[in-house]
Amino acid sequence: MKALLSVIVVSLLFVGCSPRNSLNQYSEGDVGISTLVEFGTVVAVRKIQIRGEQSGAGATIGGLTGAGAGSAIGSGKGNTGAIIGGAAIGVAAGMIAEQALKDREGYEYTVTKENGMTITVAQNVMENEQILNVGQRVMVQSSGNYQRVIPADQLPTEIKRPKGIKVVD
Repeated sequence: MKALLSVIVVSLLFVGCSPRNSLNQYSEGDVGISTLVEFGTVVAVRKIQIRGEQSGAGATIGGLTGAGAGSAIGSGKGNTGAIIGGAAIGVAAGMIAEQALKDREGYEYTVTKENGMTITVAQNVMENEQILNVGQRVMVQSSGNYQRVIPADQLPTEIKRPKGIKVVD
């Protein structure tokens, strides 16, 4: 029984450790993808609660564990009922545990871009990552449905036009 509980705990920890894009963290699918970059200024910041999405792993692990625990109870029809009851309780407990591991805090940044448009971006913030401040110059990366707000304090505000390539026939 102790081994079974150990497997549950370790499995749920892996479920909760799924990668989350943030200021400094990119998913594998983001690598090699070009993004549109616009500059702006943070005009508002607020802490938000991000509700994680269920993968079903918590329910599956919980259900199997509950059924396994229920199988150790009784015999015959009582054993079948214990397995079904254990599975039902395990599914519920697994879903609750997975949700608790995936829910997290983040920040919503309201940014007024150089073109005058104002946008909001909800963003994960990992430990040791900088929280952006009102009045801070930022770079907004946009790619498909995903946007990321990054500090632009260290980037130049003026550059020379890049040299192009002249095509000769």
